[in-house]
Amino acid sequence: QGEFETRVRIKRANQITTVTFPYTPLDTVGWHGDCLPVKLNWRDIRELLSDRYHLPPTAHATFLCKTVVVCTFAPRPIETDPGALKVPFFHNNDDYDETIFYHAGQFFSRDNIRPGMLTLHPAGFAHGPHPKAFKMGQSAERKYTDEVAVMIDTRYPVTVDALPAGVENPDYVNSWRE
Repeated sequence: QGEFETRVRIKRANQITTVTFPYTPLDTVGWHGDCLPVKLNWRDIRELLSDRYHLPPTAHATFLCKTVVVCTFAPRPIETDPGALKVPFFHNNDDYDETIFYHAGQFFSRDNIRPGMLTLHPAGFAHGPHPKAFKMGQSAERKYTDEVAVMIDTRYPVTVDALPAGVENPDYVNSWRE
């Protein structure tokens, strides 16, 4: 815990800058501000793929701790094996609330989601691909997904505050019906 020089390399606009501190900037009490010890751009994440099997969301884990899993879904090829399921399988999160922020692209598992939207699937809510997305996956129409999304699974329940009018889509729960 002694004082020693620490070099921090910062990547911004595809350039690396080195900042040298006469101490370790992570050894602090009462951190205040918007600086984080790490920043990760989704463009720096190598695509994850499997030709024969649709990988579960946890394969896309970016950060993990005892009560939270953060997964980053970046653009990637879709499974090519003729027998492979090409969309997420139906599942139920028994222990975690699942929140997904949709940042960019066309989301291959949802047919009515646009960039900027956020979904919350509370623990115990069975979900999977929407019917139109499932049919598109069966047809193997798309070979690549350009989606960018961040999923945060939390062991403790997510609470939703009162929302402004028009923000929530009350029909989302019915989006799995044809």
